[in-house]
Amino acid sequence: MEPAPEASFLTIIYTMATQAMIALGEIPNPITKTSTVAERQARCHLKSLRILLEKTQGNLDEKEQSALTSTVKEVETIFASKIGH
Repeated sequence: MEPAPEASFLTIIYTMATQAMIALGEIPNPITKTSTVAERQARCHLKSLRILLEKTQGNLDEKEQSALTSTVKEVETIFASKIGH
């Protein structure tokens, strides 16, 4: 059996962003193979990313901070275009 890949903060960010993108219909759901907007889920994922950004302020290296900030902005932009409020 292969060892599990090492988790990193960047992996957490990208996993959360992927879930948000699935909920926003940007990425097909891997189970249903369909793309639908799930507003409640998208809102929850965006809120979680915003909380992570707030709670980690000053505790991340430059690469992590940049990745998290740009990911939150990207999800916010897509959220606004798909849901609008």
